[in-house]
Amino acid sequence: MPRWKVDFNPESLYFATTTAVRKAHLFRRDVIRRILVDSLSYMRTQRWIELYAFVVMPNHLHFIAQCLPDHPLADVLRDFKKHTAKQTIRQYQAEGNQKVLAFLAEAVPQPQKQRYKVWDDDYDAKEVFTPEFLKQKMDYIHNNPLQPHWCLAERAEEYPWSSARFYLMDEPALIALDDARRLMV
Repeated sequence: MPRWKVDFNPESLYFATTTAVRKAHLFRRDVIRRILVDSLSYMRTQRWIELYAFVVMPNHLHFIAQCLPDHPLADVLRDFKKHTAKQTIRQYQAEGNQKVLAFLAEAVPQPQKQRYKVWDDDYDAKEVFTPEFLKQKMDYIHNNPLQPHWCLAERAEEYPWSSARFYLMDEPALIALDDARRLMV
């Protein structure tokens, strides 16, 4: 995925996507998905971001957030990926999952610098510039699990690893969110 050079604007929201190394389905299991969701929650509670929407897919993550002034998007994504990679590796080590660990080790381009690789180096980020674009990207996020090549749920609000339930049913998501509806008026 090409990396878009984003001029960070703390006033703007961003639709961000980051992908597992080699598009591997590393995030299929709830224990790993929980690591990603808890890390998003941490960044929100620590006031790095305002988090408006998210979805954890088997091999990638989408979210819409506004990064607060002291936490530019590139730094947020770097720290998120670094932390979640460490936690994901620890989980696979605790399970003794040598097959996945061997894959993650083999994906490292320079083994003298790191042992395992969980995330692609790049990410994609698009500035959310209108309420219509925000709605379009939120719909995309919430409907991603329903796509025929995923079939992770029959209805968006049934997929627990997204913010769909919050917006479609007015029920809490797995983690607290900032409400984007106030931005779409």
